[in-house]
This record gives sequence, C-alpha cells and structure tokens, in this order.
Amino acid sequence: MASSLYEKYRPKNLPLVYTYRAFKWEQFFIGLFGALAIFGVLLKLWEPAPFWGLLSEEQGEFLFQIMMPIGFLGEVVVFIIMGFLKGDAIIEVYPDEMDEEEDEGSEDLPQLDGGMIVNMELPESLKEIIEDKVSKRLDDKVNDLTNLLVEDVEKTRGLLTETNEINAKMQQIAESLSEFSNKVKAAGDSLDQFEKIDAGNISENASSISDRLETAGSELNNFEVEMKKLSERFKQFNSPSN
Repeated sequence: MASSLYEKYRPKNLPLVYTYRAFKWEQFFIGLFGALAIFGVLLKLWEPAPFWGLLSEEQGEFLFQIMMPIGFLGEVVVFIIMGFLKGDAIIEVYPDEMDEEEDEGSEDLPQLDGGMIVNMELPESLKEIIEDKVSKRLDDKVNDLTNLLVEDVEKTRGLLTETNEINAKMQQIAESLSEFSNKVKAAGDSLDQFEKIDAGNISENASSISDRLETAGSELNNFEVEMKKLSERFKQFNSPSN
C-alpha cells in the first residue's frame, strides 16, 4: 500500500532513488584525519611518557607536533568538500489536495456507466506494437485487394477478347446473310425467266435452289448458336460474382 501511494504521489520531475550500501571516500578521510588529530592530542596529554613509557617525552612531543595539525587540517578540508556534496532533501505532498486536483482534471476523461475513470492513454511500447500490427494487417489487406483487382482485370480482358471474337464471327455471319440475300434476290430475278427454261433444266434448277436453301438454313443455325454463346458471355460478364 505504501509503495503504491509513493508511486501515485511522486512528482514527475523527481527521479526514483534506490538506496544501497557503498564505500564513500569522504567518510574514509574523515575517519583517517580524525584519528590522526585525536592520536596527536593523546600524545600531548599522556604524561610523563606516552605508551607506558615506550616513548620518551621528546618523541611524544614530536609526534604531537606532526599528527595533530595534519589531522585537524585534513578534517577541515574534508568538511569543506562535504559542504558541496548533495544531501537529503524532502518535498511535502498532501494526498487530499492531490486527490482534489486529480478529480478536477478527470472531468474531461471518458467515464463508464458506473462512474469509473478510464485513462485512454497507452504506453509508448504498446503503441508501437499496435502500430506494427495495424500496418502489417493493412499491408496484407492492400495486397489482397491488389490481387483481386488484378484478377478482375484479367477476367475482364478475357471477356473482352472473347466478345471481340464473337463480334468477328457475327460479322462473318452478317456477310454470309448478305451473300444469301443476294443469292435469293438473284433467284427471284431468275424466276422471271422461268418460262424460258425448258423441262430438263427445271429439275436441275430446283435441286440447286434446294441446296441453296439448305446452306442458308445451316448458316441461320450457326447464327443462332453464336447468338446464344454471346448471350451467355454477357450474362457471365454482368454476374455479381465477377
């Protein structure tokens, strides 16, 4: 609970700080120079001979004159340096006031039916993942749509080619019908001269006319078949599946 409150009310401009045990040089030199200063003073105060007589008064005085100034001057330097080091600071946060500010700022946020505040802001990492997936899906959809368009173009091209072929056949049939009409007209003209034809030529002319009528009938049948094919092609071309 304390950790969640700490994260909730931590100001955005302050970093997260994790404490751990580490060696510090300023503490080491404070201890070293403090020990030298105290040791020098001890040699001065320890009379008549320091260290239970192991050192003479002259030796004790000599060590006092060396260690005591070094110790105190070293501590002075260390304390000056420590004055420039960063120390602990505090910032006061009042949860009640922070809650009121959040309530005022949450009025513009979308809410659910139960009044729950919904924060629609997504983390940057999640945004990147979503954007990558959306871009890949869009690429796949565009590729599928492109393939469908290419298939439709190919089908349309094939239907147009077949339509052109049918048109060419229809033109051929039209030419055949034109020739047939000319032949019929010529036969009509020849009927005027029917009286001039003798009995022997009548059977020959009748056979010739029968052959011509059979040819015309086959051509009409071919025309009907081609028209049916053309109708089926147009039905397929206009079908919704294409």
